[in-house]
Amino acid sequence: MKKKISDEVLDGLVRTYLRLISGGYCKRCKRYVGGAIQVSHLYRRHRKTVRWDLRNVHPLCPKCHQEIDNDQIKLVSFMYDVLSLQEIEALQILANRTIKEYPIDRAEIKLDLKGRIKQLEG
Repeated sequence: MKKKISDEVLDGLVRTYLRLISGGYCKRCKRYVGGAIQVSHLYRRHRKTVRWDLRNVHPLCPKCHQEIDNDQIKLVSFMYDVLSLQEIEALQILANRTIKEYPIDRAEIKLDLKGRIKQLEG
């Protein structure tokens, strides 16, 4: 039986990828925070269909992350700053689906993220 790839493994790969592409800079305020950069999910982590979708995750400093987590208006404003209307609509459709309706391939996600990371580290 094939072992299931855990949420933690995929979360770690997303975190590594975002830290590499951000260079330690917050996507919202552009402030440099180095290794303190955090992974912010536009659609919350419990929505597994978009949890590791790279359109749904963005590198934020702790201050901006807390602000958009605690203020829906700021979250939506940020979402429209970083995504097109088509991307927002596509993410919303996926976020509202269940894993049964839209199964995700954890092995494919892991392979894609490892490839992206390797390219950036290359």
